[in-house]
Amino acid sequence: MPRSASWHTPLCLAPPALRPWLTERGSLTARLVAHYPAFSVRVCAQGPAVPHDDEVRAIALARSSQHVETREVLLMSNDTPLVFAHSVLQHRALRSGFRPIGRLGNASLGSFLFATPTIRRSPLAWRRIDARHPLWRKAAQHVAALPARLWARRSLFFAGHDRLLVTEVFLPPFFAAAPAADAAP
Repeated sequence: MPRSASWHTPLCLAPPALRPWLTERGSLTARLVAHYPAFSVRVCAQGPAVPHDDEVRAIALARSSQHVETREVLLMSNDTPLVFAHSVLQHRALRSGFRPIGRLGNASLGSFLFATPTIRRSPLAWRRIDARHPLWRKAAQHVAALPARLWARRSLFFAGHDRLLVTEVFLPPFFAAAPAADAAP
């Protein structure tokens, strides 16, 4: 995945407790389950949508007006949202390499991605987002009283020629009470 300047904020600017979570190469879901036993997934939206401007090139769309399949979920601990996750892929990918995504329901996307050995992942990219970014605004629809800036990370997953872009926005209850980095699995 190309690392545009907008998705390459220096990691040293992130809160120290959040840095290990932003750079975690393994399954974020598995790590959350290890630290938050009351973990669950709440689906906020799933279906066709117009991609955000910074997603078009990442998933190799021919034009920005082309619709994509999206999935938006909250990763929760009890009733506390920890992460707002937003995934996009071309519709054709639901008929091939990413077919199971259409049937996940309240299961985590990570449970599929990290259990499928043929799926490859790009390097992670991260940035701070604010109310000007569509994902901050989407997170604000589900979580009250967000701070002015949030941290997000994203990466591409490849299944053959198909691409899935996953962006995870870390919510304030999460990084305010993030488990210590040395307790990470």
